[in-house]
Amino acid sequence: MMTSKAHLKRSHIIQASLQFLKEHDVHTLTLDKIAQKASISKGGLLYHFKTKDELYSAIAQTIMTEFVDSFEALTELEYGTGKRTRGFILASQQDYEKGAWINIAIQIIHDDDNSISIAYEQLLESLLDDGLDSSIVHMIRLTIDGLYYSKLLNIAPVSQEVTDSVFDQLLQMTRKDDET
Repeated sequence: MMTSKAHLKRSHIIQASLQFLKEHDVHTLTLDKIAQKASISKGGLLYHFKTKDELYSAIAQTIMTEFVDSFEALTELEYGTGKRTRGFILASQQDYEKGAWINIAIQIIHDDDNSISIAYEQLLESLLDDGLDSSIVHMIRLTIDGLYYSKLLNIAPVSQEVTDSVFDQLLQMTRKDDET
């Protein structure tokens, strides 16, 4: 019972942190502000997350888990050659449109145990067993990475129209074999 209650409280704190990040810049996140957002004392927050890095890690892990869950659900809706790659494209597009949360995970990541890097690499590795030429899979992944980094670093970001067109073209690249 205690573990379940503690898990719920941790989840509440993470969700409050995500809400804070939707409203503010990642660099303004402090334990005091998160405690206030979660309507708990700073001591209560520190009971569940001993350090800011521990909270950051939990936030990043949550973002990555939600992305992977979205990827898996969208992949289930696809069929044939390239279905996992299409699931990846669609999950990335949804995440990008909802605020590019993967960028937030990258900004706050303290992936000391490499768990997020490993999860992402495993996801990408699964795309290489999707029946598509590996160069196409790599082009798709690197293009999506480029969209994210352009947005993250504010380096020549593209319009929504261009972004939508890029995602459409990436999806088409996975369907070349279906056209014959």
